[in-house]
Amino acid sequence: MADNKFEKLKHDIVRGGGYFVHFYFDMHGSEPNTLHAIMVGFVERLSKESGVRMAVGEVEDPIEHDGMHSTTARVSMLIDGLPSLARLSAGYSPIAIEIEEPLEAKVPAGDLQNALMSVSAATQDLTQYILKKGLLSEDERKNFEKQILFRAELGSRLSMGSSAFSKKKEGEKKG
Repeated sequence: MADNKFEKLKHDIVRGGGYFVHFYFDMHGSEPNTLHAIMVGFVERLSKESGVRMAVGEVEDPIEHDGMHSTTARVSMLIDGLPSLARLSAGYSPIAIEIEEPLEAKVPAGDLQNALMSVSAATQDLTQYILKKGLLSEDERKNFEKQILFRAELGSRLSMGSSAFSKKKEGEKKG
């Protein structure tokens, strides 16, 4: 009976533009018990993320190799749409992603835009981390910050439809 409830939920979510996916993760450390507990907590946190309608994780027992321990996890999830799938992929960095259903997807432009913005935001977060950790020289950092401000301003203008691109296109149509 539980399988029928899951199948119905999966069908409804996939039909509504969602996905049934498997994320695969690995983790390495020196203490096998701690490593396993951290991975279980990681899977639990992922299962509570926005956009995750249902999740089940399987964490393997850690194995030892040359003094280090490794574990893997497979997290099977029903996710409500491409923007959530992209955000989760960018935010959690699985080592592999398997899309079980749908095998082909028609994606509305708005969903695709939101998905791509999730990827962009994750890249921005990584960039900020690099800047804060001092991995660039002072001149490189200042130049990069100027570029970020320019990109933010340009992105704002583009999203408002008031860019040089749209003005040029309007002028081309008139002339």
